[in-house]
Formats: sequence, structure tokens, C-alpha cells
Amino acid sequence: MRRPTRAMSDKHEKDLAELLGGRVTPGSGNGWANPMDVRQHRYDPFAFALDGKSTLAASMSVTREMWEKAQEQAGGERPGLPLRFYDTERLAVGLDLIVISLDDFAELLDAARKGSTE
Repeated sequence: MRRPTRAMSDKHEKDLAELLGGRVTPGSGNGWANPMDVRQHRYDPFAFALDGKSTLAASMSVTREMWEKAQEQAGGERPGLPLRFYDTERLAVGLDLIVISLDDFAELLDAARKGSTE
């Protein structure tokens, strides 16, 4: 039987890939050749490499070390740290957030604004 944390991360990764149009990295990105949990198509100008974090707890920490690791492992894509809070052990999703750089957020906003005026 899978440990609850494995089931939480597996569900999170699958949901990320489906919602954001990416692919789950084999082995949850634990291989040296293809780190990160989910990757989008690298030729998309807003392609992200995502390292998902999930918990049943009321809080989780995001550290500078986590961010620097994500930047290093993104390999040409933009790094992102999706954060998921589950409400129950049956993996009912309570809240989904994402940490991206302010520069990436500004570029996304700019592209969205330009697209909405065309």
C-alpha cells in the first residue's frame, strides 16, 4: 500500500499535469536526467517546470533553498512551486496555490493584458 504522502504527491502531480498541460516526470523527478515533478513543453514561452508540495497540515514552509533548487533544476523552463493543502486523508483538495517569481508573474500579466485588448 502506498504511504499517504506518496498518494498525496501522486495525485497533486497528476492534477497539475492535467490542469496546466504538462507531463508528469517519471519517478517524481527524482532522476538526475529529468528533475522536477511536472514539465510543460519547453518551446512554450511560458513553460514551467514544477516541483509540487502537498500537505494535510495547516501550513508549510517555502525556503530560499527550495526555490534555488527549483531554479537550478528547471533547465530552461520557468521554475514554479505549486502548493496543495488537502482537507482530508481521502485527499479532498482544500486549497491550491503556486509560488513563481515576481518577474514571471509580471510577464504573465503583461501577456494577458495584451491578449485581452487584441
